[in-house]
Amino acid sequence: MKTQNSAVVVTGSAAQVPPEIASQLGIVTLPLTIIVAGKAYLDGVDIFPGELYQKMRIQKLEVKTAAPNVGQYYECFKRIIDQEGRDVLCITLSRQLSSDYNSAVDAARMILNEHPMSKVIVFDSLRAAAPQGLLAIEAAKQLQAGLSMEEGVQYLTNARHRLGLIAALDSLDYLAQGGRIGKAAYLAGNALQIVPILTINKEGIVAPSRVVRNKENVIPAVISILTKQTSGFKKLDISVMHADAQEKAEALQHSLNERYPSLEIPISEFTPVMGAHTGPGLIGLGYLYE
Repeated sequence: MKTQNSAVVVTGSAAQVPPEIASQLGIVTLPLTIIVAGKAYLDGVDIFPGELYQKMRIQKLEVKTAAPNVGQYYECFKRIIDQEGRDVLCITLSRQLSSDYNSAVDAARMILNEHPMSKVIVFDSLRAAAPQGLLAIEAAKQLQAGLSMEEGVQYLTNARHRLGLIAALDSLDYLAQGGRIGKAAYLAGNALQIVPILTINKEGIVAPSRVVRNKENVIPAVISILTKQTSGFKKLDISVMHADAQEKAEALQHSLNERYPSLEIPISEFTPVMGAHTGPGLIGLGYLYE
């Protein structure tokens, strides 16, 4: 017989859930596909983010990414239901950034046609990277604590508004190469040593948050944005992210530890689903507060 907390949380590797935490909480992580110079790799299986970013630095490779497809989600959901007899709560990338959500919804529909007594709920995180992962981790904790699937979804719906990403680019080169900024903006930005700081807004779209001059101003600006966004928090989770920029990430972690001495703040590698477009050198953080 199924119990209230029998659901399994499924998410993609873009969520950057640390493997040890995924194991502890029973979170199933599906790898996204990374296509490097026409060759496909599975994220975290055939290639790892640090390796990818180093290749991008050295070889200037064309990199594309693809979320898990319908078939991958179908096989994952089917295994959980058939072999474990458990329901599924799937937390995806923002549908504004990827086909991830639509693929999971299509797979869920197929599964529910075959297993009408089972539950497969797909939830759009409206985020990516560490914020998506923080949401998946909290969902698994809430389900383990006894919340029903419906209560878990309500919790996620509320938590989604207290979730954020702040990321500073190292270079405008990759945005320019991908056609995401014009040539004039690219030349002006480089000449003025402009560093854009990006976020993902409430609609799940990447948007500029602030522009700073000179790279030494990046960490103070990131912390300033975080402090403003989480004002009055009672609980705060932070995860630092980087794309082949370990030293800068450690500097950001150190500054955060000074600001929030009671928090444990991990460092993870930035998901290639966004890093492929922003390039190596990026640092930032994801946060969830109450």
